[in-house]
Amino acid sequence: MNARKCFEASLVTLFLLVWACPTVSADVSQGEVIDKTNWKQAEGLLPEPVLDWVKKGDLVLHVGRLAYDPKDYFPPAARASLEPNRGKYDLDPNSLVIDTETGKPPKFVEGIPFPDVAPEGPRAAEKIMHNRNYYAYTQGNVRLPYDGAWVSRNTGYDRDVQCAWMQYPLTGHGPARSESNRGGIERFSILQILAPFDIAGTNVLLWRFLDERKDNTFAYIPAIRRVRRMSPANRSDAYIGSDLCVDDAWGFDGKISDFEWKVLRKQEGLIGFLDPSPQALEKNALGEWHTTGGMKPVAYGHQKEGWQGAPWAPTSLLWVKRPIYVIQFTPKDPYYNYGVQEIWADVEVPAVLAFKVIHDRAGDYWKTLWMSYGGFKSADDSMRLFMSTSIVVTDDRTDHSSVIDLANPKYLQAVYAVQDRNDYSLGGFQKLCK
Repeated sequence: MNARKCFEASLVTLFLLVWACPTVSADVSQGEVIDKTNWKQAEGLLPEPVLDWVKKGDLVLHVGRLAYDPKDYFPPAARASLEPNRGKYDLDPNSLVIDTETGKPPKFVEGIPFPDVAPEGPRAAEKIMHNRNYYAYTQGNVRLPYDGAWVSRNTGYDRDVQCAWMQYPLTGHGPARSESNRGGIERFSILQILAPFDIAGTNVLLWRFLDERKDNTFAYIPAIRRVRRMSPANRSDAYIGSDLCVDDAWGFDGKISDFEWKVLRKQEGLIGFLDPSPQALEKNALGEWHTTGGMKPVAYGHQKEGWQGAPWAPTSLLWVKRPIYVIQFTPKDPYYNYGVQEIWADVEVPAVLAFKVIHDRAGDYWKTLWMSYGGFKSADDSMRLFMSTSIVVTDDRTDHSSVIDLANPKYLQAVYAVQDRNDYSLGGFQKLCK
């Protein structure tokens, strides 16, 4: 009996001690290196698949702090729009931007349409995603050449491709206001494959509309030297043998109204940055702003001798704790290859989409896309903006990744680029592909 009373007293004492002690949550500090020995410190700060990579030793995180405030790196048109656009726009039932006074889609939106988004408010997720699109549009026409690499755990580096992304928005930035837009175009874009020879010219053209019309997507097929119309569902098919689909461009390149959205929560999370300091921008004789040959590159595991982690893992990024929206979205099209997806987006900088966790249509986890970023500014400080510096898609079923290397000093990434709009017509696109 005495033994039983002692046992019960011990249980009570243990309960009181546990209750009285504060719960210790996972956290990281500047200067720490998070790896498989202390991965629990990053618990909750990363999506589960990414945390598993750290736990297995595939990925090592060097935690630090930026030497600049990302909120100060809005392009001039985006920064100037924040006050005038407050309360000016809303969304219709199809998740399309409308003018609050007229209830109709505006012919032109300059800057960020939704400067104040309450995560618990109506249509918050869709507004966050529209802000992300329009942040890109405030950079005007873009021309972004880059390298892509196929990387496998078993074989390491497999092959690479040379690509270019071109975009021509007809909304979002001032110069576009004077352009004819009788077709109600939101933007044009072209994804080009430049090399190697066997797939060069396998290019994709997009016309996205301001209204509820579905995207017009066209593909040039070198084997038949013809342009073919793509179904919207084709945008979720694997592209040129990679782990990405066309809608994976820049993290998410689908039409917002084609998905159901909701904000799950607001929290802190870790985001990969190219460097603690901003990189340089220069202006050329045409008035284009572009990166320089002095841009810091991203180093990957397969390039580093003695690296024990995954060959696709970046080894040179700085991981910074940032406020995050976790957003869930589901395709309306039952033939779309992806099922539920989850995005981790920066609260303060619309450009930054850190992670996208992808499930198949059966609801099973499939792969994760994640991106790193950097601030860029001119020497006279007249131009500041955020740009993507790498995109990695890792298919955990095949143990294979596709790496998009954007922070490459041999290429100049240009914004406010001078382009020929005729390249985005069907005739111009076909000529561009030959």
